[in-house]
Amino acid sequence: MYLKEHIVRVENIKTLQALDAAKIDHKVIAVFMTCEGIPLQACDVSAIINSYDALGCKKAPSKKARALINAKQLGEEDESLPCPAAY
Repeated sequence: MYLKEHIVRVENIKTLQALDAAKIDHKVIAVFMTCEGIPLQACDVSAIINSYDALGCKKAPSKKARALINAKQLGEEDESLPCPAAY
């Protein structure tokens, strides 16, 4: 399983990549994305662009990917965890 195939908002990452490929400064990209409702800093933009490319270079074993998914589901189903603040 490739983790890159399971990122929820991949279109946002494609937008970041397109703006980066157009040589737009990461500070400007961060402001643009913040205006679109996705608060980012310039360092976040750089990290996302660099990390996303690395996700597709190595296949994660299905057993490990399943463990990650199960861990996330356990956290979602646990009634003892406090509810995050609503905005």
